[in-house]
Amino acid sequence: MTETDALDFARASIGSVWALELLVLLGHANKQSWPVDDIVRELRGSGAAVEGALTVLTSAGLVAKTSDGQYRYQPASPALEAVGALVRQIYATKPTTLIAAIYEAPNEKLRTFARAFKFKE
Repeated sequence: MTETDALDFARASIGSVWALELLVLLGHANKQSWPVDDIVRELRGSGAAVEGALTVLTSAGLVAKTSDGQYRYQPASPALEAVGALVRQIYATKPTTLIAAIYEAPNEKLRTFARAFKFKE
């Protein structure tokens, strides 16, 4: 797994700095399950932002919801474990590189908005 692989994964699958911060939080406490309210308090975010980030990371296979409705870092495969660890390592050493990669990701809402202004032939 290379840094480029991790940046490509972040670009395609993490989608926001909120999700990145959540990945770092849950990854550092990987044996702990967190209620949503505790995550909101720890990240000092809104419930909607945290819920959105949890959805993204769950879909990416990095986070799992427990039977009691809490969340924990639980990669679905060894490859996801490796990429999750590398993303967290890059964030610790080169945060601007990782954040820039996330912001470089194409945004479908923005593309749809831009298409609205294209002239029809």
